[in-house]
Amino acid sequence: MGVVYRARDRSLGRVVALKMLSTELGDEEELHQRFHREAEAIGQLNHPNIVSVFDLGQSEGRLYMAMELLDGENLRAVIEKGGQISLPERVRILGEICEGVGYAHSKGVVHRDIKPANILVTGSGRVKLLDFGLARVATRETITRRGVILGTPDYMSPEQAMGQGLDHRTDIFSSGAVFYEFLTSRKPFKGKSLHSVLYQIISEEPEAALTLRPELPARLAMVVHRMLHKDPERRYASMYDVGRQMREIHAALRRSDSRSALSIVEPAALNEELRGRVREHVARGQAHLAAGRVLKARSEGEEALALDPDSTEAAEVAWRAEKKLQGVRGEEKTDPAIDARVEALLTRAAPGQPESEARRAIAELALIAPNDARLTDLIRERAGRG
Repeated sequence: MGVVYRARDRSLGRVVALKMLSTELGDEEELHQRFHREAEAIGQLNHPNIVSVFDLGQSEGRLYMAMELLDGENLRAVIEKGGQISLPERVRILGEICEGVGYAHSKGVVHRDIKPANILVTGSGRVKLLDFGLARVATRETITRRGVILGTPDYMSPEQAMGQGLDHRTDIFSSGAVFYEFLTSRKPFKGKSLHSVLYQIISEEPEAALTLRPELPARLAMVVHRMLHKDPERRYASMYDVGRQMREIHAALRRSDSRSALSIVEPAALNEELRGRVREHVARGQAHLAAGRVLKARSEGEEALALDPDSTEAAEVAWRAEKKLQGVRGEEKTDPAIDARVEALLTRAAPGQPESEARRAIAELALIAPNDARLTDLIRERAGRG
């Protein structure tokens, strides 16, 4: 879409990154106006996790933006390096992405092209989001007719892939795809052709993150998979909500030396008052389920689990609500590999198995086989109601 130069601002003596609109796009007046309007909007974003824009102008008929010059590497390069970054540091980086994207949304700006190449990690570890607005220019119909494919489809939301109207929730899905790859080193949707990738985004579920990386905290995997829901209504309401989850997971990992992302509650701290709050959330969740208020039921279940991650009653409320949200979709297609994985997980979660192993297996079952009746039986059995 453009070319970026390392340049010197002679008036202030600072070195900047100078982005110029590519001459390949021609001199269409509407295109120039849109570039100017989007660049102006980005200039209003003032956040430590978003690249700063210093100036906007035109030189010899070409529009340009002067931005801060950053020292670091984009997330694509970081992913390709493999496992050199600890899990707590990865979660911290994901949290900063949430803050930057969430701030942009609060100012009415939807990125629409979130991908590893547009996320830079500076030498000091600071996350910077790049390329706001230019992707909006790229969606003009005239450019599509020229056969130009801008960006990569791998991180598009289903509604973006189908050409539907977009809002901030498309960025939540795209961020989820980036998070998935950053944590597992695998793209959630991959194929040999553009049509294959788009079909998977629209119709297929990604492989469970815990299948690829069993050492990941189950809570972290569940956050990422919720971001990747096909239905925008079932994703998180905002990137700030995702960021809150990431901060809690990061704090728990730091306190437990990376061994756990569950909320750490000292036995003495889980007093009767706290138990009472958990019971209240569970009771409200059950009432919401009975009345058909499924979203509220799921929220109550999650609140209860935040207070007491070991509460099987809370887990059942959240699970039942999620199952109802998914609805009945007729006979589901079966995958022999997934079926085999489910059987293995059921064995690991069976009575008599180590508690930590059983809990992790149940968490993964909730991701890859939420409608399996045997999962309900396991949860009930763990709750002592066999």
